[in-house]
Amino acid sequence: MNFRIIICLLFPIAAFSQSQPLTIDQAVQLAVAQNKGLQSTAAAVAFYKEMARTSAEIPKTQLSMQYGQNNSYANDNNFNVSQIIPFPTLFAAKKQLNEAQTEKAVWQKAATQNDLIFQVKQVYVQLLYLREQRTLLRSQDSLFTSFSRSAALRYKTGESRLIEKTAAEVRLQEVRNLLRQNEADEQIFLARLQALLGSTTPVSIADASIPAAAVNVLEDSMAVADNPQLHFAKQDIDIAGKQKKVISAGILPDLTVGYFNQSLIGTPVNASGAPLASSGNRFQGVQVGLALPLWLGPMKARVKAEEKQQQAAGLFYDNSVIQLKSQYRQAVQEFVKLKNSLDYYSATALPNADQLQQQTVKSFVLGDIGYAEYFLNLERVMSVRQGYLQTRHDIKQSELYIVYLSGHQR
Repeated sequence: MNFRIIICLLFPIAAFSQSQPLTIDQAVQLAVAQNKGLQSTAAAVAFYKEMARTSAEIPKTQLSMQYGQNNSYANDNNFNVSQIIPFPTLFAAKKQLNEAQTEKAVWQKAATQNDLIFQVKQVYVQLLYLREQRTLLRSQDSLFTSFSRSAALRYKTGESRLIEKTAAEVRLQEVRNLLRQNEADEQIFLARLQALLGSTTPVSIADASIPAAAVNVLEDSMAVADNPQLHFAKQDIDIAGKQKKVISAGILPDLTVGYFNQSLIGTPVNASGAPLASSGNRFQGVQVGLALPLWLGPMKARVKAEEKQQQAAGLFYDNSVIQLKSQYRQAVQEFVKLKNSLDYYSATALPNADQLQQQTVKSFVLGDIGYAEYFLNLERVMSVRQGYLQTRHDIKQSELYIVYLSGHQR
């Protein structure tokens, strides 16, 4: 098997050489694989997953030694080990909070990816529009070049006035200026696409025309239910609730356990009072205690603050749902409006424009119409074709926006 084929099979993303034109699907795949902003959210997910392992964290173990005249004129020594352990319910509360934060990071990554794919497709379709617009402008350039030559010849032979020749040249230069603007706009959007793909080298597109638009319209509450931005906002409600549990668990007493081992030189080693302890005799024991909060006011205030935070998160989520539903309804209505306009162009305006152009050119060549009527008719034809192209672009962008709101980007 050819070595290059093996590499492509093992590394399909790398197979999309950025020096080669990219289809819209390949552009999306490269963006998902390479975009630094999306990689940042993936790193945030990994961070919170690691943080989940800290749920059972306890304070540092305390080791201490005491040396000196503790019991008599002789120097005694005392070794002490102690550990503070939070109330067990705090561990479970912290674990639940870390899990909720991890879930939020996951939804943030999903929302970022949804937005990234939308932007890539938007820019790609804009580039397709510019390509088709360039084709349209070149056809106008050809028509007005012919018109300009004809007007110049008619003026030279005395068949027309200078105004006809001047008008033809002005219109031709205007079309060529639009072509230069079109080429500059293409470079702008190619640079934007390169940034979205996270590419260090220039990119180009493979497709030639704007694809047809079609959407599956759903009832708005169902349509936006999977939008990751909603899940991201909803997770703040859960996090505030979990944070409240952590603070509440923190009010409970901490447990203290310890062990000591010491010398008591000169102390009787038994009940009879003899013999007396020397430095080789050791006395040991354990310590158990509770750490109680003496001032509960600030802690209770923090619990109430988290309740307010949870309420704020809930209201923000409810507002997000309302806004997304409204945006979806508006987007659907915009799509329907553009669909009706596109049907008009396809069924009526474009056929009439083609016929008008043929009749106008033929009549002008035969001398049946003057330059003013010829010029006006061509402008009408070009306006219809530009309107048709603009509508195809707008309806495709409308489709992309509806899919973005639904969160079903691929």
